[in-house]
Amino acid sequence: MDAQTYTGRPSKNAEFKLYDGKLYQLLLEKLPSKFIKFGRLDTLKLCEATGNARYTVYRWLNEQVLSRNAIKALVKLSDETDEQQKKAALTKEDLIPFLGL
Repeated sequence: MDAQTYTGRPSKNAEFKLYDGKLYQLLLEKLPSKFIKFGRLDTLKLCEATGNARYTVYRWLNEQVLSRNAIKALVKLSDETDEQQKKAALTKEDLIPFLGL
């Protein structure tokens, strides 16, 4: 039996724990605080900052897979922050395990 694929927002995926995913937890820990809202990733701000559709951001989080462009965009967000604790906290090396080949 194939594993079920989830593509939508968490409210559409009742049995899938989006917030428990390794990529979600990594981004929550290392992205600047302006991308965190009420203790969760602010997917709207994340999609605006990376230039991707919100659907694409949810696809990253649901599938736990990033493209090369997604990795570049996420690292850039971390590099360009004014928040000293989070500046350059997220690296390519952190995201390489999620690279979809």
